[in-house]
Amino acid sequence: MIAPSQPRTSLPRFTRLAAIAMVSACPLAAAPADPVPLRGLREVDQAQVVLRDGFWGPRLKVHHDVTIPHSIDCLAKDGHVTNFDKAAGKFEGPLKGHHAFDSDLHKVLEGAMLSLQHFKDPQLRQRVDDIVNRILAAQQKDGFLISFFIVNGLDKRWDDLRLQHQMYNAGHFFEMAGAHQQLTGEPMVLDSAKRFADHIDGIFGPNKRYDVDGHQEVELALIKLYRATGERRYLDLAKFFLDERGHAHGAQRKPFDPKSVVQPTKPEGKVTPEQQREFWHARLRLRNGRMQDHKPVIEQHEAVGHAVRAGYMYSAMADVVRFMEAPGYENALDHLWSDVVGRKMYVTGAIGTGQYDDEGFGDPYLLPNRSAYCESCAAIAHVLWQYRMNLLKGQAKYADVMELALYNGMLSGISISGDKFFYQNPLASENGGSRSTWIGLSCCPTNLARIIPQIGGLAYARGKKQVLVNLYVAGEASVKMDDGGTLKLSQQTEYPWDGRVRLTVAPEQAAECTLSLRIPGWALGRPVPSDLYFPSKTKLGAVTLKVNGEAVDATPGDDGYVHLKRTWKPGDVVELDLPMPVQRVYAHGKIKEDVGKVTLMRGPLVYCVEAADQPEVNVARLALPADSELSAEHRSDLLGGVTVIKGAALADGKRPVTLTAIPYYAWSNREKGAMTVWMDQAAKP
Repeated sequence: MIAPSQPRTSLPRFTRLAAIAMVSACPLAAAPADPVPLRGLREVDQAQVVLRDGFWGPRLKVHHDVTIPHSIDCLAKDGHVTNFDKAAGKFEGPLKGHHAFDSDLHKVLEGAMLSLQHFKDPQLRQRVDDIVNRILAAQQKDGFLISFFIVNGLDKRWDDLRLQHQMYNAGHFFEMAGAHQQLTGEPMVLDSAKRFADHIDGIFGPNKRYDVDGHQEVELALIKLYRATGERRYLDLAKFFLDERGHAHGAQRKPFDPKSVVQPTKPEGKVTPEQQREFWHARLRLRNGRMQDHKPVIEQHEAVGHAVRAGYMYSAMADVVRFMEAPGYENALDHLWSDVVGRKMYVTGAIGTGQYDDEGFGDPYLLPNRSAYCESCAAIAHVLWQYRMNLLKGQAKYADVMELALYNGMLSGISISGDKFFYQNPLASENGGSRSTWIGLSCCPTNLARIIPQIGGLAYARGKKQVLVNLYVAGEASVKMDDGGTLKLSQQTEYPWDGRVRLTVAPEQAAECTLSLRIPGWALGRPVPSDLYFPSKTKLGAVTLKVNGEAVDATPGDDGYVHLKRTWKPGDVVELDLPMPVQRVYAHGKIKEDVGKVTLMRGPLVYCVEAADQPEVNVARLALPADSELSAEHRSDLLGGVTVIKGAALADGKRPVTLTAIPYYAWSNREKGAMTVWMDQAAKP
């Protein structure tokens, strides 16, 4: 906890606003008019979606009660908050951490502010209020606000952009400021963000300084700032930073010559720690694709480099295409998407192998399991990218990948208890993984803290007289339509354990619109929208659909949705049934490590086998016969309530045993032990 003796500022307090109700069906404060995109769909903000029950409701409660306070405690203990006091001249102790330290605090505060829109929690509100005031107290007169550089010397604050994460800090501050404005309706933090953004805009841009940050994020944040304020210059600055990648940085925009790259010389003989560090930093500064700065973004057709940075950049590119003219962007995004989803993505939807020592993309089809990097932040970036691709193009295949990455690649990064984390998420572990109560380089825990409260907003999108249902989640949504009316949707479902979904439609009055239901690719025998992974010929069962008890054709269109266009009346009911048989899934033959192996999926969930369920078995040598009968059984007493898969298997290739598989996201929540997603496939039991 933050010591009460720490100095506070006299800035206005947002806790003086009325306490938030436990459930709110619409945003808590009137937001500025959000510019209408030139094309594509519009978001349904998470504040308009309440998830009480089902799969996500309890998790959001644990997230609010455990993850957010735990994260703030850990950040406070590590000095993230007192760094701002130091920068404000009100703390005599040392500055803690590295140049990107501020960003982690901004992320957790953003998550707290999003969560507070659904939970009445005066104590957390007071705590967030206190920290926000202490952050703003450190802001410089020119708008600059990064504690590391304020304390260590403002004269070098914009030096070495490739390694110092200045824009990354700024971007997360901007995103936090947007969440604050949405929560409170007060301009205090958003105005501070504008001052900082204006400072950046005064230095970088056309006819100013041409340069880019080493870690993309500010581009996404500037677009959000544009949408929160209506100030076009922030959108233009976001595109400037994207367009500058792959150019020779300096006083003008000019082509970058890859031949100009000079490889650093490795020091010989007795090497000091300083020499070793400088050599390492020189390698990081190389324009070799690690930071997606090796060629212009419109020429990047293959995913390379650090997967988190790439995911944030691709997300910003998709947003730019929606809000302004950006020739070449969409073509590049299409190529990049095909490369990732068709050649470089794990079956869990996770990305990043670390092959080139960059936490990023490796060679096509080279997807090792034990050494898989699959950073939790990368899965989050992947979710954000796929979400924006769906908004841009309105096709279900993007939501398919978003859902896969969400339930598997991302959710595996946080424990069921909400207070333990993974930085990396391998698909096999010989000795078992150990989740950490905190991670010193805390980008992943803090990123998880802010993404999970956004789940409700990922579930829906809207177009002109259209609402798209992308995720099946128990709860209520209140969707503001273009005509000013509100369409309320209530979902009752146990998804992803059960594929039956009951949607109750309640417009304010009878109104015509189209309700578009995503028919998941997994329900049609496509675990991913490419040939990278494919199922056995399991009988799937027909998807069925009823409106007010009458059967309706459930065949999706080319976009992957069933479009129900009608005049909806309050109380209309839509019933969707997505059969969920257990499916054996295989990998493309070019993924050599998975040749002859099989994994299991049920609905959107990827399964694994863990030693805790097979204590006398070496799970790495577990084989699943091709004709073994598999069954699903829900266990409310296990791992917070999960559906397990059971069947006959062979230990060490010959001894019959009973297989118990659990959802991959739930592994390493019990005693430590081996785990694998992929098993050998045997001919007979």
